[in-house]
Amino acid sequence: MIGEAENLKQIAELEKVAGAILEKKRRLSPRRPIVIEFAGSPKAGKSSCISSLDIFLRRNNFRTKVLTERASVCPVPNKFDPLFNIWTGCGSLNQLIELLSTRARELDILMLDRGFFDSLCWFEWQINNGFLREEDFRRFTDFFTAPRFRMMIDLVFLFESSPDISIEREYRFLLTRKEGSIMRGRVLEGYMEAMNSAVEKYSTMFRAIDRFSTDERDQNRVSYEVTKKVLNILNVVVDEKIGFIKKEDVKAISSTVFPFKTVEPILQDGMTYDYRDTVEEDSRLLQLIPIAVVKDKNSNRFLTGRKAAKATSPESPERDRVLLYFGGHVREEDATLFDHPAGIEVLKQSLYREVKEEIGIDIGSAEDPRCIWVRDGSRSENHLAIVFIIERNLDHIKVAIDDDEFVRWEKKGTPGTGAVIDEDGIVNHYEELDSWSRNIASEFFNITPAMLRARKPQKDLPLEQIG
Repeated sequence: MIGEAENLKQIAELEKVAGAILEKKRRLSPRRPIVIEFAGSPKAGKSSCISSLDIFLRRNNFRTKVLTERASVCPVPNKFDPLFNIWTGCGSLNQLIELLSTRARELDILMLDRGFFDSLCWFEWQINNGFLREEDFRRFTDFFTAPRFRMMIDLVFLFESSPDISIEREYRFLLTRKEGSIMRGRVLEGYMEAMNSAVEKYSTMFRAIDRFSTDERDQNRVSYEVTKKVLNILNVVVDEKIGFIKKEDVKAISSTVFPFKTVEPILQDGMTYDYRDTVEEDSRLLQLIPIAVVKDKNSNRFLTGRKAAKATSPESPERDRVLLYFGGHVREEDATLFDHPAGIEVLKQSLYREVKEEIGIDIGSAEDPRCIWVRDGSRSENHLAIVFIIERNLDHIKVAIDDDEFVRWEKKGTPGTGAVIDEDGIVNHYEELDSWSRNIASEFFNITPAMLRARKPQKDLPLEQIG
């Protein structure tokens, strides 16, 4: 047990870190909350730690949400039935999807009391004990380890306690010694084996897994260590590390538009990450920006975007410009979803995440990207666009627009986010496009300034809207 003086010292330390993170959050406004799953042995202290963490964070002005643990309300009576595990895992997933889809900017931290990593542990127990067929085991675990789900989890805290300690804690305040279905020595021993197997199989698929043995730790110590770790992770999420290469490695490239294969070997070997402020202040570095041009599959119509003034700096090449693309920086978190991340895989994952966060649509993989590097003395010189053409039926998609980041389309004047623009629209709004969009129009689709000169300006050009 720690003394009161030491306890107060730890609290002051945590509150100081929390205050610095909140100040940074107000400045950078991240798009989503940090998501933490608490899993592990029964009676290892998960619920007590979640409660302590939640109270600390809320009293230090963080916006939190604890997702209800689903096992206690599962209607499947047999806890050994794989359907029990599927129901609880999908229940956690349903809650998580709902909040991230509707309230992502309203929350700082989401906590899951047993989520789908916990389901993976129990699938291991069930296959080891003959409760699950091999084919079903493979399909169920493939579902819960889909990248689309794993990318939502920032950290898994895996609590561990020995079977004897778990059982002692179970009966400490109960007026019975009858065993429950799970709280049995053999079941708990088997679970520990299954949990170790799950960590070995799946740890490289998740961004971070921290294991805590609580046998020899009092609850205050566990709560302190977990809270400190959460604040460290939140600090990284708020002040993300972004991907870059050195300009000197691509100094031989003179073209503005060139094939991705020109730089692919450099990205394979030399992609590096550092804090965003550090990278943006160093003109020797070239920031990697995968972007998606969302084009109609049957015609030359394009989905447009326009950034809000409060979401761009005065020096940004995107400020007050019409964009024919969506996307953003590669983050270090994008690479953590792969065992052996290659350049193109990380770029595609980054693009998927960015487009989903920006306009709420899922995009598939696109092959043969091309690069744009504009060297005109502006901040564009420090950014390398990797351009993916995404062809979709624009009549069948709907965008979700964040008013803090984008300007909506208002059916008049300059196209806003969600407008669909055709070749005539590009020609008539050519001067309002940013430099990347002009290169995309001319070099990718042969929509050139010559077309602008050959046509008379049109006023109040009718546009379409998605969303």
